[in-house]
Amino acid sequence: MTKRKVDILVSLTLICWLRLATAHTMDLSHLQMNLAGNGSITPASSTNTNNYNVTLNLTESPLLNTCPSLTNADSLTQTELIARLTDSCRYDRLEPPTTLSDIGNDDPVDVYARFYIYVLKNLDSSDLQFMVQGLLQFRYVDARLAFATYAPNRKQPVMGQAILRQSLWVPHIFLANEQSSTVLGTNEKDMLTTIYPDGTVLISTRIQATLYCWMNFQKFPFDEQKCTTILESWMYNTSVLQLHWETTNPVSFDSQLQLTEYNLIGSLYNESIEVSDESSMSHGALQGNYSTLSFTVMLTREVGYYVIDYFLPSIMIVTISWVTFWLQADQTPARTTLGCTTLLSFITLSLSQENNLSKVSYVTMSEVWFLVCTIFIFGSLVEFAFVNTIWRRNNNLELKKRTTKYIVKSTFVPKRSRRGYNRSQSSMSTTSMDKGCGANNTVITIETPIIIGNGLSRENSSVSLAESDMGSASTANLTDSEKEKPAQTFATMTPKEVSLWIDRKMRFVFPLAFILFNALFWTLVYCL
Repeated sequence: MTKRKVDILVSLTLICWLRLATAHTMDLSHLQMNLAGNGSITPASSTNTNNYNVTLNLTESPLLNTCPSLTNADSLTQTELIARLTDSCRYDRLEPPTTLSDIGNDDPVDVYARFYIYVLKNLDSSDLQFMVQGLLQFRYVDARLAFATYAPNRKQPVMGQAILRQSLWVPHIFLANEQSSTVLGTNEKDMLTTIYPDGTVLISTRIQATLYCWMNFQKFPFDEQKCTTILESWMYNTSVLQLHWETTNPVSFDSQLQLTEYNLIGSLYNESIEVSDESSMSHGALQGNYSTLSFTVMLTREVGYYVIDYFLPSIMIVTISWVTFWLQADQTPARTTLGCTTLLSFITLSLSQENNLSKVSYVTMSEVWFLVCTIFIFGSLVEFAFVNTIWRRNNNLELKKRTTKYIVKSTFVPKRSRRGYNRSQSSMSTTSMDKGCGANNTVITIETPIIIGNGLSRENSSVSLAESDMGSASTANLTDSEKEKPAQTFATMTPKEVSLWIDRKMRFVFPLAFILFNALFWTLVYCL
């Protein structure tokens, strides 16, 4: 039937009713209403037969007796009392229990929450999640369920489980950062609903939830994590429902709570508003401001396991790599095997620790430790390759002084041999003697080794001896300007001596540098 036909039928019906009302108008002033009768209509004593006496019994009228009575509610059972309170004539479980404010608007329902945590475990660094198990309670007031006026002698609350919950309006609260959750229970779900005489409703649920925790591993394994649990309203915005934490003990922990890898140092709780719109569709009604509760557990990681299983073994491996400095540079198999073995052992140790950590884009403290220790072990291998190359050189090093500056400079940039310089000095001496004393003079150059320090270097000096038939007379003829200046002396080190000298220096340089790194590393760990 179309809309036009419906309109025509309604119009015809109204016309008929108006005609009937005009034809059978009665004078209502002659009607007498007797309310104490049995509801029958009897003719009045007046001569006008159109006047009637109407007697009604309102208490027994079948039209007014559809809503169950709450009289003598003290004698009712809990099931009967709840059935009459939640009857459709008094209660609509789809409507929230809002109250009328002074300005004529409906005040939102205030829901108070409390969370008692039994278990907190499985803080997984690779999956960025943790598991929490506890008792979650919500408390609010529903004036439609108050029975104190109907049953003043009933002091105990009405308690029930799933059946009672299904007949009431309950707030729909969800965990915003959950991966999975379930209500615990064996035969039945552990859900308890309690209704107090003043209309206060307390809903207790024992839940287990796996929640996401966005961890920060920059200081791993010396990190502190903050894992948050977020409770939000699913259906109703802040104009209908508002969430609050209980004023006393909103979040508490079981005294027997134990954590394996972390220490619980405290908790924080907060109330906020979550805005949902077209760009952030996080709620059922899509748009609006939704009340949000959150609590954060603050955890610090136990470092004992990592110190014993990672840091101390890595320090020992780095120290073992320094044994190569006490071996001679020509012991290639021993030094190579030691260096490669320590490097591979340390890499294997580090990988076993890094596999338990989620792959992140930033550098962690454990990676800094790994990188620096690898540099120290690799540096000992490079040092061996360097001293072994020097050991196999054939030419000695001639130095101005036997100091670190000249040894390092001559090692990396070998200078030209000083033999040519000494030979030219000898020729100059011979020519000078020939000019002053004649051709019969002979110059003898004797290289006298002079041992310096611990015997690792020598100095060359040239001593010129002249044999002449003229004797002392020829020497007296030499003028002061013709006397030769003493030849410049140089320290000489063999390649083996240089290699041993470098190894002795590295025995102190490497440990000292590693100690300085440890001082800086542990200062950054505990001071930043």
